[in-house]
Amino acid sequence: MLGEISRKSAFWVLDACKGGNVRRHYQDIEKQLNDMAYCKQQVNKNMRKLLHFAVNEVEAYKPYQGYKKLSDFPVINKNIIKENYEAFQSDLCRTGNTISLHTSGSTGTPFAIIQDRNKRDRVNAEMMYFWKKAGYEIGMKYVFFRIWTETNQKSRLTAFARNLVMEDVLRLDESNLERIRKRLKQDKKIRMLLGYASTFENLASYLLKCGDTPDMFHIRCVISGAEALMESTREKLVKVFGCTVVSLYSNQENGMLAQACACHREFHWNSSSFYLELLKLNSDEKAEPGELGRVVITDLFNYAMPMIRYDPGDLAVRKQTSDCGWNTICLERIEGRKADITYTAEGEPISPSTWGVLFWEFPDIKQYQIIQESRTEYVIRMNVEKDRYDEAKLYTLVKNVVGDVKIQFEYVDEIPVLSSGKFKRSICKIQQ
Repeated sequence: MLGEISRKSAFWVLDACKGGNVRRHYQDIEKQLNDMAYCKQQVNKNMRKLLHFAVNEVEAYKPYQGYKKLSDFPVINKNIIKENYEAFQSDLCRTGNTISLHTSGSTGTPFAIIQDRNKRDRVNAEMMYFWKKAGYEIGMKYVFFRIWTETNQKSRLTAFARNLVMEDVLRLDESNLERIRKRLKQDKKIRMLLGYASTFENLASYLLKCGDTPDMFHIRCVISGAEALMESTREKLVKVFGCTVVSLYSNQENGMLAQACACHREFHWNSSSFYLELLKLNSDEKAEPGELGRVVITDLFNYAMPMIRYDPGDLAVRKQTSDCGWNTICLERIEGRKADITYTAEGEPISPSTWGVLFWEFPDIKQYQIIQESRTEYVIRMNVEKDRYDEAKLYTLVKNVVGDVKIQFEYVDEIPVLSSGKFKRSICKIQQ
């Protein structure tokens, strides 16, 4: 059998055969995040290069050729990109050497982002670096809890090569939780768990109810993403697995943005790849220290579809200094993607990410909002032309998630954002 060491060696050999780009990115990330003076120098260099390219090669940015500073560029979001999709693409998109990635639409606006191969290598290197900080080494066996569909399902060969176990979280009833429990106990090679915070809440609660303890498992780390990890959930995970538990902040359109420190819970920003601005909730002015602000990202490495001053819809508070001693840009907390949890007819919680993945198959739906009126009543509010998507197919998919409930479709011209500038993807009106 192909073991951890063999997989790790095979990965780097394959990378070397392709030119060693992932290794170069990994070494660059490592050097920058351990030397902030060098990091600042590289960020300035990469920023100048990106902006020069954008204003000369990307139609959407050509009006800003006379820019003097980054703030001369407008803040953009998913809606702006979708409405001017081709204008945000460079000629790299027409080479065929690119990858199209669908976002989950956590702000109510799913869309596809295009990345060039160099950007994808950067993302892979980021993932390896930050996961290693949590305790995972490439080649280790891990379980990825998420919604697995035909769109994102890995082949058996790919899963084997990556030492990946795919666990679908669409239905985490007691029988499936027990099946997962047995697998985690029996398979001593599983070292990491990756998935949604809500999934880990369900899993940890069940394992503790069963009386399980860390000596029954072989887990080195748990990495939670897509949703805010509650401290109560983290404590349950530590109690049952006795391992490092961290929360990461990432998105499909950019990559690994930040990861929480295991000891102090502060988020360390990936300054090596992304320039961070925190802007006021209702204007594009800089947020004050300690003030809740809008996360605005400039991706320094995607040249296929440059994203300059991109607002993903998340909120955060910057921290003045790091408690752990790692001298990076720190965020005290991230408030993104905290949509209300909805429930099935049986009372099982539904991860907000579930709705995002479900709507991947309906690109013509500009916005959507899930409203749970009662335990057995749902309203699906959408900004879409009725003849532009398959209503019957959507109805079936929603029923598969929520169970035996009444579903009403409501069509609107626009779903407004909250006064804070955030979009509420799901609303639960029932008392828990």
